[in-house]
Amino acid sequence: MADAGGFGVPELGARRTGMAATIGRPDEPSAVFHNPAGLTLGHGWRAYVSLGLAKLSTEFQLRPWVDSELYLDDPVDGDGYYPAARPTRAAAVLPMIVVTKELVPDRWFAAAALYVPNATGAKFEDDAVTRYHLIDGYIVAPLFELSAAYRASEVWSFGASAGIMNVRLHGFRNLYPVLMGADLSNLFGSNATLTIDGSDWVPGWRLGVLAQPLGGRLSLGASVTGRIDLQLRGPIEIVYGDDAADPGNVLAGTATTELLLPWTFHAGANYDVTRQLEVGAELRYYLYRQYDRQRTEIEDIFLITELVTEKNYRDSYQLSGGVRVHDLAVAPALELMLGGHWDRTPAPPQTVTLDQPTFSHAGLHTGLRYTHGRHRFGATYVHYWYDIPTIEGSVTEPASNVRGDGVNDIVSVSMETSL
Repeated sequence: MADAGGFGVPELGARRTGMAATIGRPDEPSAVFHNPAGLTLGHGWRAYVSLGLAKLSTEFQLRPWVDSELYLDDPVDGDGYYPAARPTRAAAVLPMIVVTKELVPDRWFAAAALYVPNATGAKFEDDAVTRYHLIDGYIVAPLFELSAAYRASEVWSFGASAGIMNVRLHGFRNLYPVLMGADLSNLFGSNATLTIDGSDWVPGWRLGVLAQPLGGRLSLGASVTGRIDLQLRGPIEIVYGDDAADPGNVLAGTATTELLLPWTFHAGANYDVTRQLEVGAELRYYLYRQYDRQRTEIEDIFLITELVTEKNYRDSYQLSGGVRVHDLAVAPALELMLGGHWDRTPAPPQTVTLDQPTFSHAGLHTGLRYTHGRHRFGATYVHYWYDIPTIEGSVTEPASNVRGDGVNDIVSVSMETSL
């Protein structure tokens, strides 16, 4: 479940996934997510469908924490780590459907979109050494959005998007029996399970601007996405372990988990070096500095009234850029794209948790688009290399002092049809 610096994974649309530079020239209906002012770059009716699939490959080694030997009997290697744990499932799905319409020729444009900017999940074996941190978890956030754009002049265009998002969170793990310094293993047992679910419906919005000076040879774009404060409310269940005073006893209640989706600022520039060669670059900046902690308030379960995880996030950012080759004499309908990015995580190592791992990473983007009549097809591939640090001094409970490595492969296809 290792994501980009922001809550949403930005790998939506062939231009973004192939070239890594779309804010300054969002020439696909996926502009509703990146920069809605880009809707002015397409005319008539357009229908757009894309699907991205991500497969993460990663492993972690945990270092023992105080008294962990009372609950984990796995051997410790010569470096002082438990055996490596690898998720049996770690994947993400990124679907998008957009329909656009030119309302007033070359002036007003509108769009309706349904997409999922984040649908990630991971699962470990029930008896893995990570079982007190995570066994199974996912987050899914479908979004329905309406957008409008206005072309004010040959140079300036403006756009806005507004919609509603349904965020759903699920987590399942063994309950670590030491809570807030108190050993409750005699009550809950050493292998009690904890299941938390929550959901919330929240509105969201973004604004965008696009400038095209020099006859459109240069394009400059910027967009901003508003902050969202989530209250994910749902059932919580604790099932006593087989060595508890009352094995199999079930405690059921309600949990409300706080989650912050930060202010996000985007800016990009694209330039046609020649008629066949375009270069572009962009910056995505996530204002995570206000995310100090994650708190889950628990109702109707005695002894446990809240779960608090320190975050102490800093702002994060992503720098990216690439090239696009097109209108070649040998293949005028073909566009070739290549790009790369660097993404800095908002999480300091000491607050990283395995149920919400986020790490800095580099990415390589490749792809193509092909136009045939009224249709444009896209196929892209993105590869992430995660920079997983060796964590010492973890402040989570239980401690998440880990080392590891990981990569992510994202394959996407798209089709755009002019109606």
